[in-house]
Amino acid sequence: MITRTLPVVAKVGLHARPVALLSKIASDLAAKDITVKIGRNAEQLVSATSSLRMLTLKIGSGEQVLVELGTDDETLAEEIFVQVAEALAAD
Repeated sequence: MITRTLPVVAKVGLHARPVALLSKIASDLAAKDITVKIGRNAEQLVSATSSLRMLTLKIGSGEQVLVELGTDDETLAEEIFVQVAEALAAD
């Protein structure tokens, strides 16, 4: 597992468009047996494949989120974190 804290830059926070993008990323990675979880902290992580679960976190713009990837491949993780950061910035 590799984790990183990323900012939610989208003006609307973790809402419809960012959540849809994150869910797509997580679903694509799930097909490769890589999990993606997101939350305010380690105790509150939810699967990023579930749009509903991410929406229930009610994370606003400017907050930090913890992203956990189910891989030990540092190079792959860096690529995924870039995609996740872009999704967190989508309005």
